[in-house]
Amino acid sequence: MPTSHSRQTSGTTHRAARQMSGRGHVFELTDEVRTLRGELGHTSGGRAAKTLAKTDGLRVTLVLLTSGATLNPESTAGGASLHVLKGRVRVQAEDERWDLGPGDLIALPREPVTAMEEAAFLVTVAWPAGAGASEHKGGEVSS
Repeated sequence: MPTSHSRQTSGTTHRAARQMSGRGHVFELTDEVRTLRGELGHTSGGRAAKTLAKTDGLRVTLVLLTSGATLNPESTAGGASLHVLKGRVRVQAEDERWDLGPGDLIALPREPVTAMEEAAFLVTVAWPAGAGASEHKGGEVSS
């Protein structure tokens, strides 16, 4: 049963409403990636994303990029990480480049992420106290 701190999506024509916060949410990431792959035809830019969990201080989003597609992360009040589940991505800063594959995790700089091949990854964003995810407008990965 949802608590006063639970959040639920509103749902869309492509996805049913579901709980996004609370204890014990378990995600079968292989199934979630398969679902996103099916949604790529309804998105633009070769990318699809789904926020898996959202609480007052944390957001976890699963992202799927087709080969060559780029995600430009927006600025957030807190830190973020990117954990590659499948495929290869490149994070390019002015004078540094990181090529990441399955199992790699990076403390995400605010630089574009480009898929070198189809890639699925988790983006986890944290907000400091007083700047909760529910109030923060920037830093979302659009789905």
